[in-house]
Amino acid sequence: MLATERHSKILENVNKEKTVTVAKLSKLLDVSEVTIRKDLIKLEQEGLLSRVHGGASITSFLPLERSFTEKQAERTEEKAQIARQALSHVQPGDTLILGAGSTTMEFAKLLGQIAELTIVTNAVNIAMELNSQGVHQVILIGGEMRAKSFALVGAVAEDNLKKLSVYKCFIGADGIHERDGFSTLSLAESNVNRVMMSRARKVYVLADHTKFGETHFSSFADLSDVDRIITDRLYPQTHASFQELGVKIEVAQA
Repeated sequence: MLATERHSKILENVNKEKTVTVAKLSKLLDVSEVTIRKDLIKLEQEGLLSRVHGGASITSFLPLERSFTEKQAERTEEKAQIARQALSHVQPGDTLILGAGSTTMEFAKLLGQIAELTIVTNAVNIAMELNSQGVHQVILIGGEMRAKSFALVGAVAEDNLKKLSVYKCFIGADGIHERDGFSTLSLAESNVNRVMMSRARKVYVLADHTKFGETHFSSFADLSDVDRIITDRLYPQTHASFQELGVKIEVAQA
């Protein structure tokens, strides 16, 4: 049985039973408990289940991660506004890191307007977009590709990033919370995000207004770790609350 088939059956059983043991999964799928434990680690990194002692569980409130294609079709104008605003922070000759995501993809589409950029990314689709523009030096970091987001993650990705230093990092987030900071649905992407941020002098988070007040599976940064959040619009009360915490928020113009 292929790993993808095994993962599908594991998720099917966890969703049905709510909690399932390693021993039961091992017997059901006719593989070793060591293999099942590795599968559970992988699925937890994908944000699809939570490991518990001796097995795994899925809670009813755990949000399901959507694919890049699904996200790309939502709030397209808002993302375009954010991308245009973010472009004002890029100058010819800059070195950049771009994280995976639908908003950072919109940003990547505009970078052909600026010359002599060196751009590092962990997103295969963003690297292809940048390469098609034919005006940048594009560095794709390598690693294990996540099917939903096209992001490269894991030890190879993190190690390669640690060898590089850039001026600016542009990154997305699934959640932005006053207490919990920036979070995402994938532990593996969260780990890479953290390394990307550490390799840049300035960090910009590109996120639409729906991300504010949300907390997701894995936190990757505190509010104080970023230089600026660029968004499309905010309720005045939300904007004021974040400003009181010293967070710089830039609202894009329509």
